[in-house]
Amino acid sequence: MSATLRVSDFAENKTLFTTPPPVITVAARQYPVTIHFSRRTRPDYVTEAIKKASKIHTRLPPGGILIFLTGQNEITGVCRKLEAKFGRKAIEEKKRRRGQVQRRWHGFVDKDEVHTIDSKTMTLAKGS
Repeated sequence: MSATLRVSDFAENKTLFTTPPPVITVAARQYPVTIHFSRRTRPDYVTEAIKKASKIHTRLPPGGILIFLTGQNEITGVCRKLEAKFGRKAIEEKKRRRGQVQRRWHGFVDKDEVHTIDSKTMTLAKGS
């Protein structure tokens, strides 16, 4: 179902308006949209929506993600789970853990050998 409305169908409807209402045009910018969907609806579609949004968030460039849900409880639950995974507190916790991993690596590897260590890549270089 779409939230798009053809203005002429609405404004020129004689059943709704004896005198057509004024139509105000507001200049706006349109942005490209990419649609991601699953071919089959899973019984637990809320969990699948969270998985899909997580994949999009981690693999694609920054942008908005729109998820259609059926009620406030689902919306609240999905928001809570995504915030727990990607919210400010979760990111700070990941950074804190990353720091612990770096300190652990410094204990196992000679300090002269460690060049950079981060969450995605580890590069070891002999003395610099």
